[in-house]
Amino acid sequence: MGFGGAALAAITSLKNNSRRGDRTNYFKKGNDKSSGESTGIPVVKISEEKRKAVRDRLIAENKQHQRKFMLIFITSLVVIFSIIAYFLFF
Repeated sequence: MGFGGAALAAITSLKNNSRRGDRTNYFKKGNDKSSGESTGIPVVKISEEKRKAVRDRLIAENKQHQRKFMLIFITSLVVIFSIIAYFLFF
């Protein structure tokens, strides 16, 4: 049997397609387990003032995080460039 990878891929594709058909037939029969109620995350209504306070707090925290990141990044760049300059010129 001199079948290569192409024949094996075709056989695998046919098997997967037949399995997918079984799965859709299962749900077409009405065997799905979902009910009318949502099982997602409960949504809690909050006032506009609280929403704005949370938004402002998150924006302030994000700005503070960005400042820390930039300070660390610039400091590390200065250190790396000074080490490179030291080895190149001395």
